[in-house]
Amino acid sequence: MRNLKLTQSLFTTILFLMSAVVFGQAEAKNVKHVSNTQMELFQVRDGSSQSGQQRGIFQPRESRLVLQLDDLTEAQLEQVNELNDKHRGQVLELRTKLRDGEMSREEFLTKRRAHFDQHQEELKSVLTNAQWEQLKKLRAERRRSPDED
Repeated sequence: MRNLKLTQSLFTTILFLMSAVVFGQAEAKNVKHVSNTQMELFQVRDGSSQSGQQRGIFQPRESRLVLQLDDLTEAQLEQVNELNDKHRGQVLELRTKLRDGEMSREEFLTKRRAHFDQHQEELKSVLTNAQWEQLKKLRAERRRSPDED
């Protein structure tokens, strides 16, 4: 009787672990599929690969908003990508200095904010007034509905 209960307990445990692995793999495939779909959408317009880049301040999220702007020319898109690359490099350099102890957190935040403000001014100069207003509206909508992204 004791062996039967032990066998049943082991069998149940094994089934539970196997199902956890199977469902975990299915979830990983779904996440990868969503990520690849988003990257493909970005690559269609931009023509460059975004694989291996970090999230956050970096290009994919912002560029999706820029891609939604009306009358965006290829030249404008190229300039926006150059600005984003420049900004990304500046922030990565600041992060490296922060990690290496070359600057304090307060200095980092101040300089990052200054780089961001400069980036926004440069972006504003690339876009038309109507496109800039549309971008501000898209950003506001994104902030109101965080579950969309």
